[in-house]
This record gives sequence, structure tokens and C-alpha cells, in this order.
Amino acid sequence: MSFWPKPQFGLEDWSLDASSRLATGFFQLDQLTLRHRGYKIESLGPMQRELILRDPAMVVILVDPTIQAVVLVEQFRVGAAMSQLKKSPWMLEWVAGICDEGENPAETCRREVFEETGLVLTEKPTLLYTYCPSPGGSNELIYLFVATCDSSRAASFRGQTGEFEDLKVHVIPISDALDALVTGQVNNAATIIGLQWLCANRSRFEEGGELAKKSTTRT
Repeated sequence: MSFWPKPQFGLEDWSLDASSRLATGFFQLDQLTLRHRGYKIESLGPMQRELILRDPAMVVILVDPTIQAVVLVEQFRVGAAMSQLKKSPWMLEWVAGICDEGENPAETCRREVFEETGLVLTEKPTLLYTYCPSPGGSNELIYLFVATCDSSRAASFRGQTGEFEDLKVHVIPISDALDALVTGQVNNAATIIGLQWLCANRSRFEEGGELAKKSTTRT
């Protein structure tokens, strides 16, 4: 049996003393005053921290098992443009999006796949992980799914123009996508995580695999 250490402290071992809103826009930014239990001393704080507030979001590893390909979207990312990354700020990423109010992550997954690629999922999406992409400075929670599709129906370009969303859709052989992972061409966290999962689980999409489509009709 494998071992994974349980955190020493839990949900009751910290407290929020005060919170004030610093900025409201595409994101919200709060300044927090908090304290929490310590390993070497009883309590740390009070301390001030800034927190970016974001609603839960989803990312989907979108696979076409019939032709052994993945579907990704290319789009401009302002964070990359304003970073020290010496590469194009147009990034290839999995389909992703923020959950609307009252919408569960699986519903968001189906909606975002259609909005960003024009595709309809061939099966119910499977939830793989729920994780915090930047727990030191944001409350964002990511639901990572895997889902299958018929990539022959993908649009070339998509996006919600009213939201300044401008996307180019790519259908890429799985082998090429995994090569790009190994050679360091993939430079955003969610895509790296998804491709690493795909590398470890590729056989599940091959003929006879549990996630492979039983039959596909191309028209």
C-alpha cells in the first residue's frame, strides 16, 4: 500500500480576521488579514495577504480516439505577453472556461467545448482531478476532465466576439502532442498536466481501451 502524508492541520486551524476589496474588474482582488497554526510555534500572524478571487473553472483533455488525435485551441494570453517568457503569447491550450452561476463543471465542459471548437462530446466527460492552480495567491479551483469527440466536425476558428475571444482550433496527432511535451514546446500548466496524464493513459484511447469509441461514422 502506497503512503501519502496527511496534512497536520485542517480547515479549523486558520482564521480570517478581516477582508477588504482592493480591485474589481475582470478579476477581483482582496486584501486579507489572517492567522494560522504553525509547526514550530502555536500560531503565525496576524499577517496580510492579497488574494485573486476567481469562480471555479474546468479544463478538458479532448481526444478523438478514432484518429488518435487531440483538439486544442490557440489564443492570446496577456499574462504571457507581460511575463519574461521569450516566446509568443499565443498559446496552445485545452478547451477551458469558468463555470457560470448555477452550472456544474460537467455542464460547463460541454458548453465550452461547443463554444470553443464547435464540437459536441460523444460521451459524458470523465472528471480526473480537482486542483488549485495557484494556491499561494488565488482561490481558483480547476476541474480537469477527459472527453472524446469526432474531431472531423471541428471548426477552424471560434470564439465569443462580444468577449474579445478569438480562437484557432487545432487537431493534433497524440504522438506529436506528446513529442511537443517532451521537447518543451508546451508552456502552460494545464496543457502540461493534461498531456502528462495522456502519456500515462494513452492505451485507454487505443482500440479496445475503455475510453475508445466503439464505432465512429464520419460524414
